[in-house]
Amino acid sequence: MKVTEKISQFIVNASLDEMPVGAMKTAKQAMMDCLGCTLLGAVQPIGRIISEFVIDADARPVASIVGHGKKTAPYLAALANGIMAHAEDYDDVSLGIYGHPSPPLLPAILALGEQYRVSGRRVIEAYITGFEVGSCLGRAINPAHYKRGWHGTATLGTMEAVAASAKLLELDASQTRMALGIAASEVCGIRQNFGTMTKPFHSGNAAKSGVVAAQLAQRGFTADLNIIEAPLGFGHLFQGDEPPDWGKVAHLGKTFEITTEGIAFKPYPSCAETHADIEAILDLMRKHNFPHEDVEGIECVFSDTMDSVMLHLEPKTGMEGKFSAEYCTARALLDKNVGLHDFTDERVNQYEVKKVMQKIRRRIDPGMAMLASTLNIKLKGGCQFSQHVEVPKGWPKNPLSEEELVAKYRDCSRLVLSSSDIDRSVELLKNLEELADITELMNILVKLAASRTH
Repeated sequence: MKVTEKISQFIVNASLDEMPVGAMKTAKQAMMDCLGCTLLGAVQPIGRIISEFVIDADARPVASIVGHGKKTAPYLAALANGIMAHAEDYDDVSLGIYGHPSPPLLPAILALGEQYRVSGRRVIEAYITGFEVGSCLGRAINPAHYKRGWHGTATLGTMEAVAASAKLLELDASQTRMALGIAASEVCGIRQNFGTMTKPFHSGNAAKSGVVAAQLAQRGFTADLNIIEAPLGFGHLFQGDEPPDWGKVAHLGKTFEITTEGIAFKPYPSCAETHADIEAILDLMRKHNFPHEDVEGIECVFSDTMDSVMLHLEPKTGMEGKFSAEYCTARALLDKNVGLHDFTDERVNQYEVKKVMQKIRRRIDPGMAMLASTLNIKLKGGCQFSQHVEVPKGWPKNPLSEEELVAKYRDCSRLVLSSSDIDRSVELLKNLEELADITELMNILVKLAASRTH
């Protein structure tokens, strides 16, 4: 199969008018969720660092740095906004790329979209196009790709971003193949960096790489014509020992992953693999009403893939806590909730939570489904309870409601935007397909957070 050619033809020919019913709704939900997370990331230390970095570049100011009151070059805006979108690990998830689809994808689209004052319909069209390209490539090379240590948000996210950028720039099929080839040589991102600032860098770098590759291809920059399927190309390099399943690409444009599998939206600001344990302990406490002091021991049972994601058994920082089954379970047990304020260095190192974490053990069950977990708990006095969570809240089979998604956006954006700006941005995002161009939306999102105006 001529994979690169097929993908480039899909990108060129993709039309929102021919995409399935439901694709637009999911795309708009994902964009609202991602922008909420970006606004939240803007007021975090990582947001300050990356915004200062790109502002110091003093590039031509055409694309907004969300929450920072400044504009810069599109590739730098994509970098900054992509990092901020993933800063708190509160952003969406897709099993197609084994990662977070929107933080590498949407910042690239908005950076170029603002420069060229594109319509809301074109933004949605580019989003779905990029999502489908990343997903089909992910299905072809995962789970081996992920298990070898690659971070799909970074690797497949780059291919999402370049596909969407090529679509927005209206590259022809030949230019699009060049863009894919350039982007493939920009791909990077390893999972050992989970729990550090470099994990969010993955998504920003992917967004930036997609913009750069498309803009270079537009100017005539060249790359290998068959970069995806070539013997030394993207698929064989990043899949591993077995050949990629190119049959997954054959369905591109015939079925749409965004409607068949959907996108998950997080109710908790931690790694998605921690959510089943959080829900299991909360369910057990609601059912049996025991105090945390009565807990003698907890066993968390999940797959080897889940184990490899939750790297930090004894976290020492707030970021590490997001990738710790032990911390998230202990925090849920102590507080009967897990929220944004729980992922600070101080909270992770609290004496009470450390004491509870010592009672928690992992057991790996290779047959357990991805994202599922069983939690076994033993109380003082001998009582034992067990709770299994197969599909955590927020996944398409157990979704957040529209009201919950809007509430999450409002909560994330309140540290940056006024109430009236939040209301207006919600209205614009809900009716994105009606916007003649996205300038008004970006003029709201760029505003400097109130906490930094003095």
